[in-house]
Amino acid sequence: MSNPTTACFPSDHALFRPGQIAGQRLKNRWVMAPMTRTRCPEGVPTAVVAEYYRRRAAGGVGLIITEGALVDHPLAGAYSDVPTLSEVARPGWQKVIQACHTEDTRVYTQVWHCGPISRPGIGATTVTEHDQVVAHAATAHDREALLASFSRAAAEAKATGFDGIELHAAHGYLLDSFLRTGDVGYVQTIVAETRRQVGPDFPLILRFSTWTVTDYAARYIASPSHLAQLLEALASAGVDVFHPSVRRYWEPAFPGEVGTLAGWTRKLSGLPVIAVGSIGLETSQYSGSGPASLASLYQNYDHGDFDYAAVGRPLLTEPDWVNLVAAGAFDRIRPFYESAARDVFP
Repeated sequence: MSNPTTACFPSDHALFRPGQIAGQRLKNRWVMAPMTRTRCPEGVPTAVVAEYYRRRAAGGVGLIITEGALVDHPLAGAYSDVPTLSEVARPGWQKVIQACHTEDTRVYTQVWHCGPISRPGIGATTVTEHDQVVAHAATAHDREALLASFSRAAAEAKATGFDGIELHAAHGYLLDSFLRTGDVGYVQTIVAETRRQVGPDFPLILRFSTWTVTDYAARYIASPSHLAQLLEALASAGVDVFHPSVRRYWEPAFPGEVGTLAGWTRKLSGLPVIAVGSIGLETSQYSGSGPASLASLYQNYDHGDFDYAAVGRPLLTEPDWVNLVAAGAFDRIRPFYESAARDVFP
């Protein structure tokens, strides 16, 4: 007897077929979303980290976007065991890249500065807590130093051998703080400098969001026309792909308007888009017809909402997620639990 879910979710759907980013071939259109794991002592990825990424590559994803790697700015982040983009971290990253390449999976690094979220921090505006300044507004000198750090990070990423870069301009971190205050021009400058460092053919993704890690309900993009202006500015500076981060990818982007943030981004920019936000998170809904189901995800893809689907937390507890979905073997997928995800490594 055939498995009915296999017929409902065929592995020959376009998400399982090869794709391209800036002319670079990907074996399919499934992406591993960046997730901080704090397993890199002194900022250096270890052999265990390489095996962690290799397992997800072997599990079927066509592209891995690594956890955020900090630039070399002194206020980039106060987290411990977070990877960096530096010469000392280069050999560790190269083992990660080589391990994933053996599985025919591309590896991009996410370039990260925590900005006003870190303590002490820096951002577009001053942040105070309990009448104390915890993050100061970047001066002209600060902006030059930040630009130089991003420039070095881009050059280091290419020299290390990554297949591409994602700039983290979401969730309230440094670049996002400038977007939220309307200073798109400064982010444009960083994008343009990144493009200058890596050359015209090196894939460059930009991740943005409406929500932040401190305010899930935050909104700063008021309308489709506002979004169009933002996307045009960033695309003109050198972005190849947009990665709009939302908590639930299927929800409408704007009150009173039909369409997801991914869908609007693709329509307005004309560039490839990665959809992300609770994809595959609810195991019990995979074979249903609701908004969190895989049928709905496939339908949204078929309607032109996005070009790639990024899976995050489900891959922590189930490295083989993509391959199991392709096989329709939903009963074999280990569901995501926060406590289990902390313990499962690699």
